[in-house]
Amino acid sequence: MLIGAALQELKTLKSKLARLYILRRDTFNVLENKIIEVEFEKVTEDIRNLLEEIKKLKGNIAKTNAKTIIELDGIQITMQELIITIGDLKSELYQLEYLKPRGAVYLGGQAVEYIPQKRQDEMATIIANLEEKKAELDKILQSKNWQIELVD
Repeated sequence: MLIGAALQELKTLKSKLARLYILRRDTFNVLENKIIEVEFEKVTEDIRNLLEEIKKLKGNIAKTNAKTIIELDGIQITMQELIITIGDLKSELYQLEYLKPRGAVYLGGQAVEYIPQKRQDEMATIIANLEEKKAELDKILQSKNWQIELVD
């Protein structure tokens, strides 16, 4: 199975798990003297089995990402390092969204002007460059996910 297929399977299993949690929650309390339609023990067992399947699949994906070496800009890195790099870029982009000009504030009864260290057009360029880099790495990751076989 390819990593991409495993990730799709993982998403399907997580959706099934969410539905089982809802089923268990919604059927936990029953009317007295009524037949129990969904037994708590049965649903709980299904949840445990599904969690075990998810854990195994996640472990195999993690092992594959840790062991698989790819070349990126002439440098050998693992798939996991690529994933971490993409996450770091997402975090940086998120944080840069908060850097807005502050303007004047009052300190001790006096107006003080805060001056941003970068103009907004410079910030827009920085953000655009990071977004482009992230999109490029995302494409590489998606491509590799559909080329690399999952390890056991």
